[in-house]
Amino acid sequence: MPRVAGRVPNRFAGAVPHGRRPPAQVGPLLGRLVLAGILFAAAPPRARAETLPDSTVRASWRLENGLLVRTLHVPGAAAVAITLAVRAGSGYEPAGLEGLSELLAEVQFTAPAGDLPERTRAEMSSLRPLGWETRPGSRLMRFTEIASRQQFPGVLQQVARRLAGVSPRDADVQRALADVRRDIGRRLFGEPADVLYWRAAAMARGLDDAAIVRLASLEGVAKLGAKGVTPWLKRWYHAGNASLGIAGDLSGVDVRALVNSLFAPLPGGTANPDTVQVRLRGGQRSVPWKDLEAPIGVVAAAGPALTDSLHPGFYLGMLITGPALAHSWGAPKEPLRSRFQYSILDEPELVRFYPPVPPEDREPAHLAGTLNSGLDAIAAQSVTGPMLDRMRRTVRWLLGAELPADVSARLKKEAGGLGTISTGLATRALWMGDEFWGDYLARFDGALIGHMYFYSNLSSAERQTTLLLTPRR
Repeated sequence: MPRVAGRVPNRFAGAVPHGRRPPAQVGPLLGRLVLAGILFAAAPPRARAETLPDSTVRASWRLENGLLVRTLHVPGAAAVAITLAVRAGSGYEPAGLEGLSELLAEVQFTAPAGDLPERTRAEMSSLRPLGWETRPGSRLMRFTEIASRQQFPGVLQQVARRLAGVSPRDADVQRALADVRRDIGRRLFGEPADVLYWRAAAMARGLDDAAIVRLASLEGVAKLGAKGVTPWLKRWYHAGNASLGIAGDLSGVDVRALVNSLFAPLPGGTANPDTVQVRLRGGQRSVPWKDLEAPIGVVAAAGPALTDSLHPGFYLGMLITGPALAHSWGAPKEPLRSRFQYSILDEPELVRFYPPVPPEDREPAHLAGTLNSGLDAIAAQSVTGPMLDRMRRTVRWLLGAELPADVSARLKKEAGGLGTISTGLATRALWMGDEFWGDYLARFDGALIGHMYFYSNLSSAERQTTLLLTPRR
């Protein structure tokens, strides 16, 4: 698949443009659960079905309990990916309970549920060898499991069983707490590339070094135990606060009947409002870092809000700007992995640039200067209509459009990209909604604003969060 920009590690092998996401989790459910009488119908799913020009078939519906369902039948795909998205991100955490969203997600994903036993991260590579992920966010928590076509009904049944309610014990919560603490510790104190990615976002949201240490300690949620987390799980993890995305070869399965039989009996509830706002501010920081041979840094720049009418033009502009800067700066050297990272479905407000740093530089302001000079140079370059059209075609499918031929071909051999698609289906349904994203795609297709239009904002100190890691003397 085309690689236009970056994220940070993603265990969907070979999955996505926009790079990689931070450590998540990955892999065959025990395909022993078979739902007779529903599986082998004659045709792909029906439910407001629409056949796209790429021969995929998408469908959408809403259950009475509030669950939003989105499917994409991809003929000949290598597997089926299932994503459950829940409005249970960090933006819903009360003050003093920082880290609650990730702790709840870990318990929800691993604790016993009815007749399903608990599962550990160590077991997931054998349970889900085709891929799995839990993905944190400020708005949504997302859980993706990829299954073979034969295993799909059984895996979907287990997803439904967990959404019906898990029954954590104190030991399950303590194990989840330890795993989440390790995750956050790796992001904020581990590999330098991950540290730049995550700390820059924390800084942009106003966290100082002391607050970052407190966040990593999870001190606010450390003593909750099973009795403490259970009310939160019941409040957030229910069908009325969730969406389900399914992508893959669904031929021979009446997916609507299967989904309805498993999820319609589940109780709904009051949904969290779709109102999380991310407020960003500028700042500069230099931090000595162990085991670094040379300084590395990031400039995280705030763009317009996703709801701003200019955002589709900003997205297109970044697809031009990021690769152009990466070309002028040269390939990143270890431990960096990218020169540019931006993901519209994860953090549409924040774009990250990783300029080259001279070996003896210890001044974070110089990073911003390098970025601003690079933007000035790119602003002087002309961008033709055909170039813009090529960039649009590489990413339109992430916004819900038809799949490019190269992506379709790859999905027949590799399962990872299906996780990207199912995550997008579930995310767009629950965050802003299909109508918004349909309008966004139309504005993206018609965007004519030049890439340099946004450079004055990207160059503003008030909108730049700069973090430099330097070798510890």
